[in-house]
Amino acid sequence: MRLSQKIGISSLLFFLLVYLTAGIGIIENNKKTAMNRILQLSADEQNSISSGIIKYVLVNRAKNNTGMNIDDSVYITEYLDSRINSWGIYLILLKGEEVLYNNFSFELSDIGSIDYAGKATWRVQEIEDQPYLVILSRIPLSDENLWNIYVRNISDIYADRKGQYTLFIQLGLVVTVILSVGLIFITGHLTRSLRLLTEAVQKAGKGNYKERIHIKAKDETRTLADSYNEMAQAIEETIQKLEDKTKEQQRFIDNFTHELRTPLTAIVGYADLLRSTSCDEDMYQRLGERIFKEGNRIEKLSRSMMDLIFLERHSFELVPCRIGFLLQEAAESFEPAAAGAGLRLCCIPPDSSVMISGDRQLLLNLLGNLLDNAKKASDEGKTIWLRGRREKDQVIVEVEDQGNGVPAKDRDRIFESFYMADKVRNNKNTGIGLGLAICADIAAIHNARIKLDSEEGKGTLVQIIFPGYKQDTKQLYDDNCIQ
Repeated sequence: MRLSQKIGISSLLFFLLVYLTAGIGIIENNKKTAMNRILQLSADEQNSISSGIIKYVLVNRAKNNTGMNIDDSVYITEYLDSRINSWGIYLILLKGEEVLYNNFSFELSDIGSIDYAGKATWRVQEIEDQPYLVILSRIPLSDENLWNIYVRNISDIYADRKGQYTLFIQLGLVVTVILSVGLIFITGHLTRSLRLLTEAVQKAGKGNYKERIHIKAKDETRTLADSYNEMAQAIEETIQKLEDKTKEQQRFIDNFTHELRTPLTAIVGYADLLRSTSCDEDMYQRLGERIFKEGNRIEKLSRSMMDLIFLERHSFELVPCRIGFLLQEAAESFEPAAAGAGLRLCCIPPDSSVMISGDRQLLLNLLGNLLDNAKKASDEGKTIWLRGRREKDQVIVEVEDQGNGVPAKDRDRIFESFYMADKVRNNKNTGIGLGLAICADIAAIHNARIKLDSEEGKGTLVQIIFPGYKQDTKQLYDDNCIQ
């Protein structure tokens, strides 16, 4: 059963319960009020009749100066005949079990048993399918056992109640039909948002997370729809990231296979040439050097792969480091390579108070890779700058070269594994395209950002933006800081 149907049926049943309870209560209360009113009226009339009988009998006794005898029945009959018939009520007067007066068309036995306990009593008695109010009271006249039985037809009260029930049922049927139709539209409108959510979730279950729900109502369903949209957006982004990661891994494997196959093919070819051909000493020397060179390339590829795996799986402890000392150490290590390539290296470190949290060996590896990349991009006679400075709560390290620059189409992919933008920048490059990928991983470990600014024909500027070390450097001792 659908939720809208459950809401509609539950609302309708609740309405009927309240309607029936309230209606029956009101009708029965009206009947009770009418009965109390007619009972009070009848009791007053009976008392008035009894008082009139007593007064009339006593007056006539005084006139005749006699005690109670058969003539009292005459007085009572005279009194009642002159009054009761005009009032439209029925009266039975008993002396013991003797009927002194009866204007009722039925027998005394028709009104049921009579309790002569001496107290006024009343009941509703059904006689020939008509309801009658019967009131029994004693007439205190001397010591005589006189009883006044008052009878009134109260069918109008029950007819009114029946009419009220008929109207109540008819009105209930009309209201139920109108309410049912109204609930169909109301519940359909109220659950429309849930239907939209259900459809969206079903589509999401089939892999379609692009579906969005737009609800104008400002209620809980709007909040739920917004939450679903945020969830769907997050899932879609996560799936996209996973797809991108999968493509990147596949591209990584393809590139790795290609990079590995090239030197292996060369080694196999050179080895086969040595095995199948008679060569002089000079040829052996040249082929051996080529095999050695390709073997070194495979070894370098293996080391780089191990570095990437190590960075992804290892947890590093970051400690305070004076960035100026690290720049100087990296410059000293790189100086021979720069000189061998005919390049000038200019190192401008910040003062010793500038610090970051990091791993010394990883940071040296990062700087070494960036400097090596700058060397490969630079022609002889050019200058490479290695600089560091503090800007507010950040520490910025820069490596700048005067090479050919990176084309705009390659800048977004320059830090991908095996991406050889350097081949575009300089045909002298013999790298394997993992250096900058390693740099990106090292920067991520240090919560740093790498920013690349390059212009073709003028050079490239690489900035590593570290969060500054927040502890007051005046409280640090040299033996607690890596230099």
